[in-house]
Amino acid sequence: MKKKLNELQRLRGIGAVLSGRMAEAGLDTFAKVAAAGEEGLKKIPGINPRLVPAIIEQAGQLAGEIQTTKAEKVEALKRSAAILKEQVQGVALRVRDSFAQEAAGKAGRKVEKEILKVIGSLEKVEGKLDTRVKRAGKGMAKAEKRLAALADAGLADIGRGLKKARKSLKRVLS
Repeated sequence: MKKKLNELQRLRGIGAVLSGRMAEAGLDTFAKVAAAGEEGLKKIPGINPRLVPAIIEQAGQLAGEIQTTKAEKVEALKRSAAILKEQVQGVALRVRDSFAQEAAGKAGRKVEKEILKVIGSLEKVEGKLDTRVKRAGKGMAKAEKRLAALADAGLADIGRGLKKARKSLKRVLS
């Protein structure tokens, strides 16, 4: 609640008292302030009627900025997810090429399963990008870091690294 009040104070002409009154009236976001219009804002006690048009304009601009930035973040996360998929595929190719004999054994099958699990988790995260932007960004960054560390690892270490990367992705979903 306090965060929303501070957000409303970004509007020129709105202080601590007015932001509290606006929140009590149900105008706790920039979009709601812009949608309320002049009539809605003039009902709030203590608001300067001459500033109402400017407040509505500012609220509309700030609401647009918030929507735009979220859409931009989601697009960036989608690009990051594509890069992560490429990294996982690169790890799979490296396992196949570098550890051909070991990959045919039990350890290879475990790594193969883990690769499939990581890809599955990544696809689930891609489905949640719109609703969990911040958490998805953190989880995918951590997974990317884990996958980057697998460049010079052995087969067992690759399996463990993939498992840690998958756990980072699963935290986005919880």
